[in-house]
Amino acid sequence: MAEKFTVKFWGARGSMSSSAEHHDKYGGNTACLEIRCGDDVLIFDAGSGLRFLGNKLAKKPEKKLHLFFTHCHYDHISGLPFFAPFFSPNTKIDIWSGHLSGENKTQKMIQDYMCPPFFPVGPEVFSAQIKYRDFNAPDVLKPTRRVKIETIALNHHDGCIGYRIRFDGRSVCYITDTTHVVGVPNQPLIEFVRDADLMVYDATYTDREFPQFANFGHSTWEEGMRIATAANVRRYGMFHHRPSRTDRVLDRIEEKAKRQRRGSFVAREGLTVRL
Repeated sequence: MAEKFTVKFWGARGSMSSSAEHHDKYGGNTACLEIRCGDDVLIFDAGSGLRFLGNKLAKKPEKKLHLFFTHCHYDHISGLPFFAPFFSPNTKIDIWSGHLSGENKTQKMIQDYMCPPFFPVGPEVFSAQIKYRDFNAPDVLKPTRRVKIETIALNHHDGCIGYRIRFDGRSVCYITDTTHVVGVPNQPLIEFVRDADLMVYDATYTDREFPQFANFGHSTWEEGMRIATAANVRRYGMFHHRPSRTDRVLDRIEEKAKRQRRGSFVAREGLTVRL
């Protein structure tokens, strides 16, 4: 029997969180994924959704957690100071990042974020046993004995990392905060995600909107569809929704995507995908 391999979305919004009546279905919290590989718990990005994941984890504390950053723009790091397991002395947490240059970059990133006048206290208030782990794409990471993570540099302002998590013969690719050139296939990215069981992709815009936002560092749900098709991805999850994108519009996008390719879906808070 295959071991449990799941992806749960705790935040799927991009750029900034949004609380509005027309965001009830898909949620307004920003990027945060919980990936469980058997007993191993991996967290990707620390957007505002991280706080709710932390509250759940605090009820039954895990002994070891791994937190991976794609990059450190605010929508991917805003939940960091409010993550309950950081205040558990019996929890070990490894924090990984690879989008910056220099030494001790992961630790420095968090120290620079949690400091006055932007935040009243620094990470020294955390009581968990924290290790900061730096890498550079295309490094292959081995956070646990049975999990292997491949990395790729993405096309985004200030750098960004894409991840392919492999476990028990299956894989999920987390590709967010990246842009594309219209009409030019991104062959390295296509090869990176080839034959994945799930690809979560930056679907901030539509192809029709893209010319207006081509320099904003994000992509379209249709480009994600083209990549998924070219790479023979089994399931395609659209992610990083615009703050203004309503449930009604996201419903229409999902309907169009499902007609084009089975296994396509729009990511929403609380959704768990089993691989």
